[in-house]
Amino acid sequence: MTQHRSQGTGVFTPAEPRAGAGDGALAPSESLSKFVQAFFEGAGPTLTTLLNRPVSIAVREVVQLSGKEVAGRIPMPCVLLEARYQRGLQGGHWLSLGLPGALLIGHALAGEAEGEALEFTPADADAVGEVTNQLLGAAASALKPLLTRSVAFDPVSLTVAEDASGLPSELSVGKERLWLVRAEATGPDGFRAEMSLVVGPDLVREIAALVEEAGSAAPAVEAPLPATAPSGIDLILDVTLPVAVELGRSRMQIQDILKLAPGSIIELDKSAGDPVDILINDRPIAKGEVVVIDENFGVRLTSIVTTAERIRTLR
Repeated sequence: MTQHRSQGTGVFTPAEPRAGAGDGALAPSESLSKFVQAFFEGAGPTLTTLLNRPVSIAVREVVQLSGKEVAGRIPMPCVLLEARYQRGLQGGHWLSLGLPGALLIGHALAGEAEGEALEFTPADADAVGEVTNQLLGAAASALKPLLTRSVAFDPVSLTVAEDASGLPSELSVGKERLWLVRAEATGPDGFRAEMSLVVGPDLVREIAALVEEAGSAAPAVEAPLPATAPSGIDLILDVTLPVAVELGRSRMQIQDILKLAPGSIIELDKSAGDPVDILINDRPIAKGEVVVIDENFGVRLTSIVTTAERIRTLR
């Protein structure tokens, strides 16, 4: 089955699934195909929003393989992210990003030049982890109608694998046959990121049971989806958040607080001329200096945290 949507942000184009090689290989079930479609449904729009460029996602392959064969299909080196379900489903699955694509995402989110960087820094890891958490949030919203239950993920855990020896044993020497979904994110200016989703057989069976139960309970006709499904972050872009400017802090005993009166002076933990902190949702996002504009106070920003850190202030 090949499915296409109109060009724009968040295009989802699953390719024809193929069965894996080997004894007992099964064609991908219809339930897993629906799960994969829902999982990646919000990935394109979410990446488009976070990276500020149109990004489309295409599923290239859905195949069942042995652990050793899966390890051979995952592009190396890669960034491996384990996503475990907090509710709705048992266990979890793995999402891998080719290291070149992970570097592109990390630099794009941080607003840095996309050069031929060779080192995956902790800042890149934070950015990729935050993007993945946002992608999982969008996936959870898309999976709810399919599974007829709410699902949620724990924060992802991230590791960098230089070769197959750096993969978990379940993905390299495990005896169970796993489902491998290979996808690709593409955008303008040559943006390309390979990603693979690896799902264990127990989770596939649970998904199949839920999809079958949902289909038999309410065989409703699906409404056509919009060309651009909103990502998780799109839904909160017009939410108002409190912004506070903090000159400094001080700790006082209760007896000293009771003695305060007009004219009392409280000594802060900052010196005159030190930058002030700008807080959103009580979380620091920038530093600045106080200025006066038309008899009103303002703050000129002198430094600001990374985009990934600012996204965390929305939680």
